Amino acid sequence: MLGIIIVNYKNEDKTIAYVKEELIKIQTPHITVVVNNSATEQTNNILADALYAEIIGHIESLKDADKRCFVISHTDNLGFARGNNLGAKFLMKHFQIDHLLFSNNDIRLIDSQVVESLITKIESLPTVGIIGPNIIGTDGRKQSPDPYYPFWYRYFWMYWLTPFIPKKQKNRFFKLDYTQQALEGIHYRIMGSFFLVIALDFAKCGMMDPNTFLFSEEMILAERMKAIGRYVYFYPEVSILHEHNQTISQYIVQKKQYMLRFDSESYYYQTYRDVSQLSIYIGRLSFLFYLFLSRFERKKQ
Repeated sequence: MLGIIIVNYKNEDKTIAYVKEELIKIQTPHITVVVNNSATEQTNNILADALYAEIIGHIESLKDADKRCFVISHTDNLGFARGNNLGAKFLMKHFQIDHLLFSNNDIRLIDSQVVESLITKIESLPTVGIIGPNIIGTDGRKQSPDPYYPFWYRYFWMYWLTPFIPKKQKNRFFKLDYTQQALEGIHYRIMGSFFLVIALDFAKCGMMDPNTFLFSEEMILAERMKAIGRYVYFYPEVSILHEHNQTISQYIVQKKQYMLRFDSESYYYQTYRDVSQLSIYIGRLSFLFYLFLSRFERKKQ
């Protein structure tokens, strides 16, 4: 059985449309869970009525095991990792789940067999715990996969070295063309907007890190999977379309989004890649100074 988890945050119409118009293409038997962050009675009812779903107030409770869709209500905004973990715990507690699909609600399944293809492929790869398709943005560019970037590359050299080296050398040094040129195989991480995992591996590695709210979840999950001998696989034979960051941009102003990303990545680098606190501090100063100069440049234009 396939379990599908969607984290909803004040975007009921898009979530309903996604379940009804896109997930209906999936032929594999599946159960869908919508984790309704910052839920109200009204939004719970909107989702449940449209999706013929049971509203779950606590993951221990389940009235109708024959339902194929559930809305897990939570009054807090749990964020990405905790929201997905909650959905996964509910599914694995009450159903025999073999695979978990984590998905945003701004996805279009270009290939109707994308999920079936991902399941077939991951079952043939015993050391792979995470698999993702070719994710294409509305600009036509690939959004996944990505290599590992050391902290100093990410928050120092990319800002202060790139203006002084030729474009060809910059592309090679920072692997800027990596995503567009990536071939099928094991990579460091894939984008978190749509990916599939082996349910047992997801549980064994400890699921997603609940200490993050948004950003860095893919790198952290890759590290957790690696700790149990499982790796990340990019399968470009099937594709999806992703309207990237639409919901995030709607609710988080740009500077706050930048800082939230930095804080999440700092936690990742310090906790999972042993980057020192001093390096994080220097990186923060570098990042803040870069933001200041960028704002100054925009005012001049």
